[in-house]
Amino acid sequence: MDLFNKATKVAREVGNTVVSAGSVLGSATREQTELANLKIQKSALDRKMESQYAEIGKRYIAYVSNTFNTRPFDVQDVLDAMQPNLEKVAEIDAQIAQKERVIKESNAERDRKKAQDQYEAEKKKLDRAMELDVITAEEYNAKLTAAQKRLDNYELLRKVEMQYDMDIITKEEYEEKVRSILQ
Repeated sequence: MDLFNKATKVAREVGNTVVSAGSVLGSATREQTELANLKIQKSALDRKMESQYAEIGKRYIAYVSNTFNTRPFDVQDVLDAMQPNLEKVAEIDAQIAQKERVIKESNAERDRKKAQDQYEAEKKKLDRAMELDVITAEEYNAKLTAAQKRLDNYELLRKVEMQYDMDIITKEEYEEKVRSILQ
């Protein structure tokens, strides 16, 4: 009976983890879709305004080529027609910036949660090893301290990893930086 209860508990924990991961993934996908839609809207407005920009260019060329022309260079009518689109583009740019900020924060939160989960898994594994008398208290403390350092310095380690992924630093520099952070 005890084995059945343990199996049920593990299955419930796995199910909760899957549901949690699914809701996070669904939220991230929704945010990405909304961001893509905003960028499409902006692109459509930009294409729509291209003809108006071209009209301004044509009028300017005509004005310059007729330098003896006494009337001033006037494109106010085109600018007036463009104003609602320019305002909409500014609004969409603000929404895009907000969405990108939300996505970045969501990704950072997901990565922090992953780091926390890795720490907890490592701790659980070490606790189990300690229970079975597979490792000594000193080994347990040293390994747990190292895992805690990885969690505490998560942001620094993430930045170093990004530097390596972007080819800003070499593998040797990456390893040295990680080593110095974890000491």
